[in-house]
Amino acid sequence: MICNMENVFKLDDIPFPLLIKDTMESRFTGIIFVSSDQLKKGLIFKDGLLCAIQSNSTDELLGNILVSMGTITEEENNKSIELSRIERRKQGVILLEMGIVNPKEIAEALKKQLHKRFLDIFSWEQGTVQKVEKEQIDKTSDITRTEFSQLVRKGVMDYTPFSCIITSLSPYADAHPKKLVDNMPKDMGIIIDNVDQYKVSELLLLGQDPPRALLSLYCTGVVSFEESQHKALIDKLRQQLKKMKDQDPFEILDIDRTISEGGLKRAYIRIVKQNHPDTYSYADDPEVKRLANEIFTVIQKAYTSVLRIREGKPPEDKTAIDESLQAELLYSQATEALREKDYRKALDLFKLSVKMKPDERVFMESYVNTMFLSWQNTGKGNTLELKSAIREGTKRFPNSDSFYVILGWILKKEGSKRAVDAFRKALQINRDNVDAQRELRLIQMRTKKQ
Repeated sequence: MICNMENVFKLDDIPFPLLIKDTMESRFTGIIFVSSDQLKKGLIFKDGLLCAIQSNSTDELLGNILVSMGTITEEENNKSIELSRIERRKQGVILLEMGIVNPKEIAEALKKQLHKRFLDIFSWEQGTVQKVEKEQIDKTSDITRTEFSQLVRKGVMDYTPFSCIITSLSPYADAHPKKLVDNMPKDMGIIIDNVDQYKVSELLLLGQDPPRALLSLYCTGVVSFEESQHKALIDKLRQQLKKMKDQDPFEILDIDRTISEGGLKRAYIRIVKQNHPDTYSYADDPEVKRLANEIFTVIQKAYTSVLRIREGKPPEDKTAIDESLQAELLYSQATEALREKDYRKALDLFKLSVKMKPDERVFMESYVNTMFLSWQNTGKGNTLELKSAIREGTKRFPNSDSFYVILGWILKKEGSKRAVDAFRKALQINRDNVDAQRELRLIQMRTKKQ
């Protein structure tokens, strides 16, 4: 088998349900390796259908599945595991030879094992994905497309964290879902036949089940969202990014290895001007913005790698000093854009700086603050995205009072009494927070007047 494409990214960038949607729609054939902490799995696909999953999780061993089914005992399981290790044969074969299971029970357990290994990944919020396309796979799938779609919907409905649901749907907040089939599936525990009568943002406000159902339908091709008017640009950027990921740093910058220092700088300035995210500011589409930012990051990394190679150093610096400096530069540019009230530019630059240096608290605080200012002063954005960013911020930096103040302002504008709790939380973290002090005084004064 010949590998002709390799793609590595984070589950932070593309939630697992959307990854599976793309895999199904593109009829992907190959292997998707996913890892989170110590867990590692390899998902084998053929024509977009799941064929098998390899996993290093002991909970997902065949014997443990059979024990949970009540088919074999713990003692029989342990004995078969030991024999499997000694004889280097599959546990299922050993169990059949021991005469304690029959082929039908093994088949049922293997199906449960596949489902368990697959559904577990939907619960992962973080992890690394390596997608390797192959010309052919010498395996066939034992499940139909209908069965696989049902399994995907179960993963979204029962296992996916709600934060991932919001992240996946937020880019389409203003869109109306469009039904692609006449009869909606009945396997989700909730029926939303009139899904096309709502905006995505409206469904996000109806509790957890409707958004989960919507994403389930979207990931399995039952509904779609309005196609972006910038589809041609999105396709072009995707092709450019794909090409860049197969190139070395010199090819990305379109330069010769013997180029002079002055020539390198001129080439870098030229390609930055051509590919700066601001170039596509006219395209009000989240996917355009995401791709443009990713391309820009690839260019920045390529330039850093070329500089290091010319200095006789490895292309990548494990201490990430160059990237850290670049993040600081982006942060400085973002701050300047914010002063000029260019919220779009500031948001893009702050987001890039956060991505390059995620452990820098002030970067995340500035990004969330700019989201709030943009929403407050221009009406662009929505509170769902804001609250999702705040949740991420408090998760990364639990001792940041800024996130709770911004949350309090949002809740106050919504007329929610929970604003008081947010301001109080900010003061618990930092008793000198003047914004929280002022807001609580104002609330107290209004309460007394009433």
